[in-house]
Amino acid sequence: MFKLAHPQGQPTGIVCKTLSYLNIGVMVMVLSFAVILSSCERIQKIGTVGGETSQTTALTITAGSHGGSFTPFATAISNIVMQHEPQLVLTIEASPGSVENTRRVNDNPDYLGVAFRSEVYSGYHGQEVFAEEGHKTNIRGVTLLYIAYAQAIVLADSDIQHFADLAGKKIANGQLGSGSAKTVERLAMSVGIWDEITPIYKSGTEGIEALLSGEAALFQWLVSVPNSTIQGFAETHDIRMLDLDMSAQGSQFYEQYPFYLPGRLPDDAYGGNVEPVNTLLMPTLLIAHKEIPTEVIYTILKRVYTQEGLQSMISATAGAAADMTIENTSKAFGIPLHQGAYQFWLEQDVSIPEAAMPVD
Repeated sequence: MFKLAHPQGQPTGIVCKTLSYLNIGVMVMVLSFAVILSSCERIQKIGTVGGETSQTTALTITAGSHGGSFTPFATAISNIVMQHEPQLVLTIEASPGSVENTRRVNDNPDYLGVAFRSEVYSGYHGQEVFAEEGHKTNIRGVTLLYIAYAQAIVLADSDIQHFADLAGKKIANGQLGSGSAKTVERLAMSVGIWDEITPIYKSGTEGIEALLSGEAALFQWLVSVPNSTIQGFAETHDIRMLDLDMSAQGSQFYEQYPFYLPGRLPDDAYGGNVEPVNTLLMPTLLIAHKEIPTEVIYTILKRVYTQEGLQSMISATAGAAADMTIENTSKAFGIPLHQGAYQFWLEQDVSIPEAAMPVD
């Protein structure tokens, strides 16, 4: 029979205890290795993007202010995508608007954003407010979301009949850093009254309150139609909207700012409570940082542009997402497309102009 010796006089019990410790150590190593393998397998099963296994991808969509149109669109996209692609986590971030969103997307490689075509174009080319900051060349186009309407509101008994009548007045023109504020500035500069206007940087309910209190003679907001905040205001107060297209046509506005379109407020925009007027239209886009993987942007578009996805978008935006048609897509093209968007739109047989061709 085999007998365990006493090394250097060491008692048998101590040797047995030492071997037990060694066995426990081996078992711990085996279990640890098993846990590592299990964790790796679990990570690999988190989800797929574009048909390839991937870990969770966390992105931020920078949207807009409370009551505006940007946030409902950003939220709807997030909900649709995360419902079908759990490995994509899209968080919504509040923002003053287009100017700031262009900056944030340019500066953050995991950001998407909602922005007006005007700020996207100006940012990419380093114009206007971006001239001193430099070109925002990290931003890329993704898709058209909706057409925004410049809605210049005065109380029904106001003596202001035309945009030029605002000379010497205070105007609530949207938050500083928003496309709404830039729209008033551009039109006022084109008409020649910008130096005679005092801007009050308020939007949404704050802008309406400024109008009601007399702090501002007009409230202008570049948003989708109908807008729930304006709709509620029109149901409880007598208001009018100014014809902004007339002033734009009478100056060099459309030549100076070709990213605007002339248009008319829909007849049924606010249930007959607001008389339709001609105004300025602005395509509103989803943009992304160029470093977001191609398959991620492609997957987002693929999920949103299903019949179910588009219907969810329309329901979540009070119908404004009805503008998201294949035919309208070209209105979004003004800067280079993200590679993922380029791939998606080619598959939809959309003609891509030179200005929107990828540069990466």
